[in-house]
Amino acid sequence: MTEFTDLLAGGVGRTDSPPYSLYPVTLTHLEKSLAVVVGGGVVGERKVRGLLAANVRVRLIAPAATPALSAWAENSQIEWMQREFQPGDLAEAGIVFAATNVRAVNQAVTDEALGRGLLVNVADVPAEGNFHAPAVHRTDEALIAISSYAGRPHIATRLRDRIAALLG
Repeated sequence: MTEFTDLLAGGVGRTDSPPYSLYPVTLTHLEKSLAVVVGGGVVGERKVRGLLAANVRVRLIAPAATPALSAWAENSQIEWMQREFQPGDLAEAGIVFAATNVRAVNQAVTDEALGRGLLVNVADVPAEGNFHAPAVHRTDEALIAISSYAGRPHIATRLRDRIAALLG
């Protein structure tokens, strides 16, 4: 078997069964919800980029941000609360991304989100959240989303890139 077919069969990078069950979904009509992204670094930027591609309204909470995030805020593509995360910041949220490089902040975001019954993606410890963001390839005809088990996003990214190359 090739590495690609091994990946498709789940053989590469997988040494045991997942520690929990996964249930894949595609979320729709998120333009009616507010996505809150906490963290203005490269991970937060990647999360916001995907949300903007899906026409989601985004609020960024971060004291500093990458040039791309800053530009999106300046162009009113996102709302930027230029400060640290505070309790209560998720009151209007529909979906949440904890994407800082500070474990205690991500934990506080996660605790509030889960306490409110929200969907939360936790960048540094994916298993703490209740959803994972897949590696996505968009075409005019399809949305291809590849997910992997927590802590193994490189597998999903490799598969996405190979499938995208096959599609041309």
